[in-house]
Amino acid sequence: MRGMIIVDGGGPAMHTPEHNSSLRFGPYVTPVVATGVIVECEARGLVTVVGLSKAPIPWPIGDRHGQHELIVFKALARAVRQESPEAVAAAWGVSLATAQQWKKVCRQPRPRKKQTLASPAIPWKPSEDELVGNLSLAEAARLTGRTLTAVRKRRRMLGLPDGRLATQRAARTHSLEQQAQAACSVLRSRTKVLSDSLSELRMTFARSKATLAFWHTMQGRSLPAVSQNTTWSG
Repeated sequence: MRGMIIVDGGGPAMHTPEHNSSLRFGPYVTPVVATGVIVECEARGLVTVVGLSKAPIPWPIGDRHGQHELIVFKALARAVRQESPEAVAAAWGVSLATAQQWKKVCRQPRPRKKQTLASPAIPWKPSEDELVGNLSLAEAARLTGRTLTAVRKRRRMLGLPDGRLATQRAARTHSLEQQAQAACSVLRSRTKVLSDSLSELRMTFARSKATLAFWHTMQGRSLPAVSQNTTWSG
């Protein structure tokens, strides 16, 4: 069987058998992520998107402390958990050792920052404050590994508005828009009914006017005949 050459950055090239390099699940779609966005990599933590790889499955590259590597998240994290390391290495263009290391990391539970009354306070980093200030409550909590309550308290300390009020305001605005659309729909339907009724009333008035004119004409024609008969009888 022929082999496939896989190159991982500056690492050595490796040969992978074809029967182990085929993906059994999927499809695995390249995510759309803008350059400069901070995302969470399951293998390295928070990274900054700096580009896109040229592998068979193009994938975002993240920078952390000057090291540029693929970001293990979304479809790649799912593939690492359910595909063989050989298949992941061939599809994403990394070495087998890197794919095996990803496999070990993704098998472990994702660490979260838990704090109790007895534990010391966990300091906030400038990168975390940036996430708190630019993202929603849920997204900031997910990327920083903190609770929603901790994110809300940090927003208040930074002098930022409460994310809950923004969510409620958005929901209230959406509700008002729905009510306005419903009121406009009812107004249009009732205006149509009123317009139809007015048209019928005009038609009825026109018929009544024509009928009245007809009887006036008939009455004017019958009067001379009656007077002539009266003269002859005298």
